[in-house]
Amino acid sequence: MELIARLLGQSGGGTPGPTDDFWYGQVGQTIHGIRVDSEGAKKLSAWYRGRMLLATALAMLPLKVYERLPDDEGADVAKANPLYDILHDEPNAGQDSFEWRLQQMFNLIDFGNAYDAIVPGPRGYVDQLRPIEPKLVTPERIESTGRMLYHIRDAKTGRTTTKNQEDIFHRRYASEDGIVGRGVLEFARGSVGTALSTESYASKVFTNGTLNGGVLEVPGLLNDDASIRMAKSFTTAVGDWHLPKVVEQGAKWVESKMTPEDAQMLLSRKFSVDDIARWLGVPPHMIGSLDRSTNNNIEAQGIDFVTYSLGPWLSLWEAAISRQLILNRRKYYAEFVRDALVIGDIAARWAAYNIGVTTGTITRNEVRRKENMNALPGLDTPLDPAHLTGKASAGQAPKSTPADNGDSNARMARAEAIAAASASRLLRKEVTVIQKLAVKHAASPAGFVSALEAFYDEHAVAVADSLSVPIESARAYCHSQLAQVRRSDWIAALDTWQSKHYASGLAALALEGVAA
Repeated sequence: MELIARLLGQSGGGTPGPTDDFWYGQVGQTIHGIRVDSEGAKKLSAWYRGRMLLATALAMLPLKVYERLPDDEGADVAKANPLYDILHDEPNAGQDSFEWRLQQMFNLIDFGNAYDAIVPGPRGYVDQLRPIEPKLVTPERIESTGRMLYHIRDAKTGRTTTKNQEDIFHRRYASEDGIVGRGVLEFARGSVGTALSTESYASKVFTNGTLNGGVLEVPGLLNDDASIRMAKSFTTAVGDWHLPKVVEQGAKWVESKMTPEDAQMLLSRKFSVDDIARWLGVPPHMIGSLDRSTNNNIEAQGIDFVTYSLGPWLSLWEAAISRQLILNRRKYYAEFVRDALVIGDIAARWAAYNIGVTTGTITRNEVRRKENMNALPGLDTPLDPAHLTGKASAGQAPKSTPADNGDSNARMARAEAIAAASASRLLRKEVTVIQKLAVKHAASPAGFVSALEAFYDEHAVAVADSLSVPIESARAYCHSQLAQVRRSDWIAALDTWQSKHYASGLAALALEGVAA
């Protein structure tokens, strides 16, 4: 009966029961004889820190849902979309968004898969996302349809239920078959095992001291009793290893000291840190390896972290959300706010704001909102070249600054640079829109022309505002552009428009009268 109880897991110290996680966990046996699973790997400081770094960096970034505006004019934050609350604030009743993403990033790094049960409810098709342990899920693809099934084992009863792909939110990493992902730990298990072995060796060395052992040289022969007595005199407690030993009968102790090669073994601990950094794709200085880091290259490595270390994980999440959770992908999409990672660098942040505001890319109130400041009246309109050059918009009196009044050459040079930049931006927009319209109306030439006419009617206003020219001049320019596309090969026309010479011609519209 005792044997049966142990086999069924009914005895506290016996063999795990048939539904115990022991039988379903990672085997993780390395060539060093060490079982390296997700729990064991966390005992290695470099792995723990690198893994935590990736997970917390992703979890701390705001994750928002956006609604695309018509005519590719940008996007607005879609707070009215129920999925916004789920992804940005509370994915389920027991977790906030940070906790949920942190947990699922751990699962992706360790197991290569992150699963959530999609629970419908008051918020719609997706009301809650409830995490499922990866080791409890077996994904399967139906060959005839390409659709996925998920067989989920209950950890308590051992029973398995099957869910369709509409019921499971699945993110997979480094998948080689498109069915199940493979985690970083699976590939890095050998390196982690080596690092753990090195840590264990170093611990024993520093616990017992560098006196590894030695021999007793005796001039004559010793009988059994003398040999045993002399050996016992060297058998001391670990805490007494530094005390002197007593030898007799002319014996001499010859110590086996640690060789330089043995001491070099300890330096492999440093190599292990760099090796773990390579596996996780994080800069070594971020997990404590500063040997080859300077103030200059640490900044560059920080940029690399955002772009190359964290970037692929962010794209993985964004693509999975778009494909599996958003029903109308033409209208909505989810995206992380990557700018939040540079919020700590005040000088760089405000320098970027200054460039964005002065070029008309963002408004001053948008900057204030990013800094959690209230909006102010009159700061919702983007600045235009007239604000910088003193050149008046249509119907306004010319403006000037003290500096420009004293140096007309400087004013002209600044105006030329701004006009050239505005002209290039307008032409890039025209090229992009025409290319998209050509694809959209590929089967209808008449539809293509009609769409072009509608675009250029609206585009004339943008030309007048950006270049600070009369609306009649802007309309004449747009009529000329439309005529080129209609009477010739539009692809050749677009190539011509992208040249610097052509942009200079458009910029000349904005420069008329500036020198005066």
